[in-house]
Amino acid sequence: MSIYLIRHGESEHNIDLAIMEHIHDSEHHLTELGEKQAEATADFLKNLVTRDTVIYSSPYKRTMQTAEAIQSKLPENVPIYENPLIREWELGNLLNISNRTPQLKKEYKSAGHFYYRYPNGESMADVYLRATIFSSTFLQRIRDQKRYEDVLIVTHSAFMQAFLTFMMQWPIDNNAKHQPFDNASVIAIDEINGDYKYEKIYAPKIRITN
Repeated sequence: MSIYLIRHGESEHNIDLAIMEHIHDSEHHLTELGEKQAEATADFLKNLVTRDTVIYSSPYKRTMQTAEAIQSKLPENVPIYENPLIREWELGNLLNISNRTPQLKKEYKSAGHFYYRYPNGESMADVYLRATIFSSTFLQRIRDQKRYEDVLIVTHSAFMQAFLTFMMQWPIDNNAKHQPFDNASVIAIDEINGDYKYEKIYAPKIRITN
């Protein structure tokens, strides 16, 4: 079984963070560029995966749009399942990045990147826990049933980092060095001699020209 982690295409808040102050993160759509990125990634994947493929997607708008674009280029029998375990790192119901009080800054410095839990949100440790649950339940079930050869996980940059940290058994402080994955990029994960290896195999290079 091959696993492919796929980040959603460019979304509205990727170009304007202020949108997060009044529209919940789950409702942010792909931009025009994001739609084209998703289409390019779909074209790449259609020549890579087999007919025995399943797609799991975060239920957020931008990930579902990306997953549906990918599904449209694959055989008709390839299903999409929404799974909230692979949703974005929740940083609060609405996020105002300029509204960090001295007390919150003190708490963040004390707890650190991995353990700090955002008000009304999650810590990166919470996202890591979701990644372990997803792997030990849904992915393990697929391995046991041997129903699918390829699993596409359409998700978000923070979840991808947490998932790789778990699968590769990286130290948790590796998260402090994390750089976001490219929009609509594809990370391949394979098991070789009992160990997991990963590689970024695709990232669309698209620009919008007027």
